[in-house]
Amino acid sequence: MSHNSKEELVYRTCVLLVQHFRNLIKARAGGFNCGFHSRIFQHMLHWEFDFVGVGQSAEVTNESGFHPEHVVPCAVLIRETLRLIEENVLSDTEIAKLLQKHWKIARITKEQASEIDKHYKSEMPPGWCFESGETLARLAHIKLVPISK
Repeated sequence: MSHNSKEELVYRTCVLLVQHFRNLIKARAGGFNCGFHSRIFQHMLHWEFDFVGVGQSAEVTNESGFHPEHVVPCAVLIRETLRLIEENVLSDTEIAKLLQKHWKIARITKEQASEIDKHYKSEMPPGWCFESGETLARLAHIKLVPISK
């Protein structure tokens, strides 16, 4: 992996996020009132899709427009990262690699987004596991295709 590749940049950003979340956990334990905002991901890598985009629904057209959907909801990425930090079984590097694996965005239609939100707005399907689960499980019924430029 090239030191300047997109993949390496995303990985290093994931390491920073894990360290940041660890710092917030310590701050909370010290009595500071701080939270974890799901928009942190889009602020860390801007334009986020350029770094972690995995394609778009085959149904997206110029006329339909699209909705950028985190394949694994940001709330899940945060919750699972915090869980792994608190369990203290994996290293920050190992947690960052899992975060990198699951931090993906797909462009889907607004109708598809609405349908997903009915069932899994900020959740993954039952039985899904952060450590071994399929990243695209929540969008399994949507055919993703490369984006033509």
